[in-house]
Amino acid sequence: MKKSILRLAVFSVLPLLVIVYGIYFLEKKTDDYYKRFTSPQQNSLILGSSRAAVVDPAIMDPIIHQKFPNAALYNYSFTWAHSPYGPKFLESIEKKIKPDTKDGVFVVTVEPAVLMVDKDKPDSPEFYIEKDKSVAKTSMVAINPNIEYLFESYEPSLTNELNKKIKPTVDPIGESTILDNGKYEIKIIKKVSPEKQAMFNRKNMAKLQERMNGLKVSDNRIAYLEKTINFLKKHGKVIVIRMPINKEPYSIENLAFPDFDNRMNNVASKTKVSYINYNNLQNQYKWLDEVHLDKTSEALFSTALAKDILSHSYYF
Repeated sequence: MKKSILRLAVFSVLPLLVIVYGIYFLEKKTDDYYKRFTSPQQNSLILGSSRAAVVDPAIMDPIIHQKFPNAALYNYSFTWAHSPYGPKFLESIEKKIKPDTKDGVFVVTVEPAVLMVDKDKPDSPEFYIEKDKSVAKTSMVAINPNIEYLFESYEPSLTNELNKKIKPTVDPIGESTILDNGKYEIKIIKKVSPEKQAMFNRKNMAKLQERMNGLKVSDNRIAYLEKTINFLKKHGKVIVIRMPINKEPYSIENLAFPDFDNRMNNVASKTKVSYINYNNLQNQYKWLDEVHLDKTSEALFSTALAKDILSHSYYF
């Protein structure tokens, strides 16, 4: 009997220890969204899709502290499908902000896809693409460890990071992680040839074209964008921006949503915030895939954005 109990204990404890150790590695380093749901509540946020996820709070904070000394930016951007503007992203934002914040800074990043919906479905939240994704499903966004997220939304096994330690990926091209300030960080390990990069970019643009062909403008999402801005204004200063992208994807998006800037200027006027479309400004930025800034441009853009927050503070 004692042997049976001892054997049962051993076989029960060992798997538990493996899972706990796997969760430990997840906290330290993971390419998923887990760390954004385990970090504490914040007083300043960068919001948007994966394009905004590379904006660097570490570069911006020292600059904006000239006028906003208490702001500590945190990048709470996911993807166009996980965090388009709507009821679920707004709920998540509301939970991520420290309730007593009054002097924060909030960067609200917009692009056509985050304000559009499936053209074959009604413009109603029950049909929205994000409803079954992690931002919508995770009710606790500032708890560590976040067991809810791990069981509901984390797609690999809980021991995935441990497995990678035991058997590393062979000849990886890049390595990604989420930093403590929420920024998506990618380290290029192996550069691809210009020919392969051009082929990848063509495929990426074809996917973007296909995506935009399947979407329509959502008045409901635009209304939720306004609700999001008005909520954030209770906690500090808000600026709305459109990230710079290369000419081809910008053309694709503008054909799908031709009056985008007019709609955003109307939103900005109505909510009394500044709107900047960085595609209308001259720049020397470069992109990994035509829409996501490369490492050098991440730093350049983060610096430019921080300076613009200071100079566009007449609504602040």
